[in-house]
Amino acid sequence: MRREYIVACLSVFVVGFLLFAPAIQGVPPAYSGQLYSLYGDWLQGKPVGLAVFNVEPIMNGKEFKGDLILTIINYSSNSPRVVLVKHINGYSQVAFKIQRVPLGVQTISEVQNGKIITREKTVFKDRSYYIGVVGVINGKLYSGGMFINFEPKQPISNLQVPLKLSKKTLTKEEISKMKANILNLKGEKRKDQNAILIKDNNIIYTASPIDVEYSSTILPAGVIHTAPWTKVEWCLESGASTGRPTGLWYDSFHQYVIVGSPDPHSWEKDGKKIALANTNSCIALDNTYSSQYKKKIVKAKVEYELDTYMIGSSWWVVTEYVLVPKYILNLVDGSTSVENPPAVPSVYGTITNDPQTLNFIVNKNGEGWMVQSVTLTFGVGYDAIEADVSITLYRAAGDNNAVPPYLKVYNGKGLKYWYRDNRKDTYEVYFHW
Repeated sequence: MRREYIVACLSVFVVGFLLFAPAIQGVPPAYSGQLYSLYGDWLQGKPVGLAVFNVEPIMNGKEFKGDLILTIINYSSNSPRVVLVKHINGYSQVAFKIQRVPLGVQTISEVQNGKIITREKTVFKDRSYYIGVVGVINGKLYSGGMFINFEPKQPISNLQVPLKLSKKTLTKEEISKMKANILNLKGEKRKDQNAILIKDNNIIYTASPIDVEYSSTILPAGVIHTAPWTKVEWCLESGASTGRPTGLWYDSFHQYVIVGSPDPHSWEKDGKKIALANTNSCIALDNTYSSQYKKKIVKAKVEYELDTYMIGSSWWVVTEYVLVPKYILNLVDGSTSVENPPAVPSVYGTITNDPQTLNFIVNKNGEGWMVQSVTLTFGVGYDAIEADVSITLYRAAGDNNAVPPYLKVYNGKGLKYWYRDNRKDTYEVYFHW
């Protein structure tokens, strides 16, 4: 009896804590019920957590207050889906349950204060969401969006979402067409695109894309440096045997359109997103018969996905386009040039095997690196949609679900090597005899 009494008291305490102290966890009081639901799921062993998004629309550096529609789209799987829509006015907190899937215990190398720290920890599958806001206020269209990528390390993930807004003054003709669009959408189904329109709390939207299209382009992927008489390969893999493909990070974009097709030049960057390799591929810089130091730009054929949604209110509707990097289809040779390598630092390694593999470490938050201006072309229905965008490759690679690229060095026994800035997360290695 005593044991049952203690268990009962503990359960009451836990439930009471979840219901009456949500603010301690950064959870809006209105979502106390979800905490209670989580408690039930945890008792059943379900891999769930709670994501709390602190959304702050910003215009000209200040918090913006006005009626906006918030959309959160889950991009954690191959089939994106809207998981939350809501009217907001200024700063707002929203929360919902998420999958918190453990991937096991891994040895993690992380950069902390410029030093590489290695430790073991339980890692969880990374989550990726697009957060967008849009509204029509006093004849102006306000909109903004960004991607949030995170690991749900704790049962409750508290996330800051500062959304910088853009503003467009609407013509009378555009406003009339927006109202006409609503009249044309009285049917619950879009026959031309087979998408279900949902109406909820004075919001109309599509929960999944009404159209998904793809376009590929050649983008920077990395750099090879090599010494005389050696060969270096820069490699990625599909992860067919391990389940963890190589991942590189590129820009994503969005655009909200009133009528017609998107403006090719008006795509807004909304943060970086990972592109995953779907093939094993290597690019070589073969310097075996040369006495010079050389470098080569490694490029990749990257496939982008264009997802089309609809979102609106009682008297207006817009088309929401989200443009994201999806797959690395294969590697491509870039330019090769002669270079003078930097001086050998005081700390370096020595190649001892032939061939020898050199690895990098995961960093999801690296700075911008190389930039390429491209035009992506998508066929949506009978229209061609173009995106003239400048895409950044980041000094970032891998995540909890993916790995960085790696190098293979041939004919290099005795060769000195060092990572750029003495960091394995810069994805560059120099060599010197």
